[in-house]
Amino acid sequence: MAERVYLKPMVGTTGPRLLSRRSFLRYTAVTAGLVTLSRLRMTPALAAPVTPGPGLQVFTPSEAEIFTAITERMVGAGHDGMPAVRDTRAIYTIDQAVLQLDTNTQSQLRWLLWGFQWGPPLLQLKPKTFTAMSPAEQDAYIRSWAESSLEVRRLAFRALKNLSMLGYYAQDSTWPGIHYSGPWAPRPPRVLSLG
Repeated sequence: MAERVYLKPMVGTTGPRLLSRRSFLRYTAVTAGLVTLSRLRMTPALAAPVTPGPGLQVFTPSEAEIFTAITERMVGAGHDGMPAVRDTRAIYTIDQAVLQLDTNTQSQLRWLLWGFQWGPPLLQLKPKTFTAMSPAEQDAYIRSWAESSLEVRRLAFRALKNLSMLGYYAQDSTWPGIHYSGPWAPRPPRVLSLG
């Protein structure tokens, strides 16, 4: 017989909700992947530039486009002398960082990107995908993830924000805008950590 886990009742409902063991394990696996992504670290001084070459390793061009749109809104690119995300190799840097993670976490991130893209019509009943929204609508939509009552959505927001910041601020062209003159010593190879 399957073990049952009881959750607190949802607002406006009575009685406990049941969560099957399978659902619990699936939810735990997704949460673990998002925690990994939200804790990934790479400092600009240690970030070796991504050289043009093999192209995207993890993301498809469509997923890279979705992530570019997310990153543009997350980092506030294009303002106050900061380069636009599309003028940098931020998405390639993110792709290379994600390439070093296990395939389950990569898969979860790719599903998250598609969920984020199709969230407006599914979660808010708006007839637009995320990339089709205006910048103000995109900001409001991102804010709804950041302030969601669902912990998994807040965790997903933190994972996307962390990766966006990691990829964007690892680019040399962003450093003058944040008054960072670069490392004093030659940069060693890129170092990623989960600490």
